[in-house]
Amino acid sequence: MNTFLKNILSSAIGVLLAGFILIGSFIMLIIVSSFIAIFNQGDKIEKNSVVKMEFNYPISDKPNTDPFMNFSPLGDFEPNNSKNLYQILKGINIAAANDHVAGIVLDLTSFQSPGQASIKEIRDALRIFKESGKFIYAYANTFGKSAYYLASVADSIFMYPTGGMELSGLSTTTPFFTETLEEIGIKPEIIRHGKFKAAIEPFMLTEMSKENRQQTEMLLNDLWTDMLKDISVTRNLSVHIINAIADNIIISMLPEEPVKNGLIDGLIYPDAFNTLIANKINIEDSDEINFISIDELKNKKNKSKNKIAIIYAEGDINGDEKNIHSGYTKILKKVLNDDAINAVVFRVNSRGGSALISDEILSQIKLSKKEKPLVVSMGNYAASGGYYISCAADKIIASPNTITGSIGVFGLIFTAEKLLTEKMKLHFDNVKTNTFSDMGELHRDISKAEKKSLQISVKNIYNDFITHVANGRNMNIEDVDNIGQGRVWTGIRAKEIGLVDELGGLVDAIQIASDLAEIKDFKIEEFPKKGNGIEEFLKTIEETKKISTKSIHQIYLDGIKKEFLKMQGVQALLPTKYELN
Repeated sequence: MNTFLKNILSSAIGVLLAGFILIGSFIMLIIVSSFIAIFNQGDKIEKNSVVKMEFNYPISDKPNTDPFMNFSPLGDFEPNNSKNLYQILKGINIAAANDHVAGIVLDLTSFQSPGQASIKEIRDALRIFKESGKFIYAYANTFGKSAYYLASVADSIFMYPTGGMELSGLSTTTPFFTETLEEIGIKPEIIRHGKFKAAIEPFMLTEMSKENRQQTEMLLNDLWTDMLKDISVTRNLSVHIINAIADNIIISMLPEEPVKNGLIDGLIYPDAFNTLIANKINIEDSDEINFISIDELKNKKNKSKNKIAIIYAEGDINGDEKNIHSGYTKILKKVLNDDAINAVVFRVNSRGGSALISDEILSQIKLSKKEKPLVVSMGNYAASGGYYISCAADKIIASPNTITGSIGVFGLIFTAEKLLTEKMKLHFDNVKTNTFSDMGELHRDISKAEKKSLQISVKNIYNDFITHVANGRNMNIEDVDNIGQGRVWTGIRAKEIGLVDELGGLVDAIQIASDLAEIKDFKIEEFPKKGNGIEEFLKTIEETKKISTKSIHQIYLDGIKKEFLKMQGVQALLPTKYELN
């Protein structure tokens, strides 16, 4: 018995020690990494260095320095190699000015797309880099359309001899759940205002409405045309020829065809590609090429007392701490009231979401903005709720490829009367004090009176939406209503109709903010501030404990439920995500 107790005690102590060692190791990793980063700041770049940009990492707007981002006690620990867009744009600019940097290599073999507008911003930065007289070479085993669009800015493009290229145009597919939900007995109660507000069409139709098809075709054609124009300039091919190539499926099947058609410059193996780079910078042995990452390029210490703040609003407006939530009101208030900050760039990259949270954020901007310049920079999306929180800015800057507008509102409630009472044979009895006390109960459909009240609510929120836009953009309410109704626009068209002031990216927005603030030199300060690594690690442990008690099918069902239920209530949300791979 004593031996048994000793074994139990020693096992428990062993587990505790292992836990302390694990946490201690991670703490040491953070400390060592911090010291390395500090010492590396003083390192000088060797002459004839080549910046290698691999794009095999996630690129977001908001910085994520959490070393435990990819850690899970249930899986492997991988380092956080994510980067934020401004970090990349700034690095390219530093590389252009650094005499020790000979050129840039784009290794796109494991390309992860950051989104259509972000790719254009990076591509534009690389195009400006070329004006320094330095070279850009691109290489990949295979090229998807987004990777090739980025690569097309290079002086020369090379591909693996048995690789392939996909440049077949753009498409988007929408699944429709109407008959599926009816079959299983779930009824979506839908209220919308705006004939173009297509977010709820998957729950009420079996195919795209005429209006939705019209706006989707416009979006895809605008995005594709902009891509073709950029490729046309750098590859010296007409838009007509590139379109004809896109319609020829053989080109994607045979590696030699992209070379023959002028899309790429050669088929070579990786070692030969490195030899080509060595020859370019006059080095005999390719093993001696000093490749550096974009992280190693550091600006000189900025002693300016002026500050421009960048506030990142990225993700759906759904209250999730990782996305956009009510806490942004505190960030905006703090930054806008800080006398040490001269101007603010509000970087919005969101399809929208909760109408309530959107209104909280906009109200705080109006209360706190005062005389301080506020410039909105739109990312891949700034639609619906994303446009709602943008409309009070002094200037709105969007990429030509930004998807914006979607000025509209919908209400969505799921009920399951048929599923619960007819299919599962459940019975319900209810006691209530007032007529609408049980409104929203899952076991029954909503009544006509309840639906009418929701319709009034949606209409009121829509009227508030177009009034805010009209005031912010100095337009008539009728004009906003005409371009509203939930209709989606690209950045190019949004500028034409007055929803956007200028076309450009994050760097352009920063420059405009500095001009409005009448400052020439400045530091950048980014918000929201990230928690330290230990805090994030402990959060991960807590989340993992919750997940570890669930079965695989329960985790899957919870995920589906979360996606559907977060759309419930009154929403200002873009119909779909448009992914260009």
